[in-house]
Amino acid sequence: MNNTLPPAPEPIPGAAETAIDLTGLTAYAVGIVRLAEAKGLRPAWGRPRGNSRRIVLNAIGPHGAFGSITIGRTSGKVLRAEVIHGNDARGACRAEGTKAVRVLLNGIPRSACSTGCAAPSSAACRA
Repeated sequence: MNNTLPPAPEPIPGAAETAIDLTGLTAYAVGIVRLAEAKGLRPAWGRPRGNSRRIVLNAIGPHGAFGSITIGRTSGKVLRAEVIHGNDARGACRAEGTKAVRVLLNGIPRSACSTGCAAPSSAACRA
């Protein structure tokens, strides 16, 4: 009887580890969650509601983007997203459907804000 285990797989260089369980999501939805991670939006599961689940997005600092991605509870598909570009932003950006959500997330710049940021606006934060 051989009790040796195969070696653990090595991490892919430059790949971020997923912080949330992606079980039940479509491959396209997983790609969108990974895109959100790459943008520094720190996705985390929110409370389920009706026939959907929410992934809460929240970048570091008061000027970072925040919002949510709504996923179909049984289908695992991305339904829509809403993102606000920091606390001093006017209005929210919304997208319906998987392709539109990907386009929305691609347009979000990675936040330069830090946890203890005391800048009066996001423009001052990036300066």
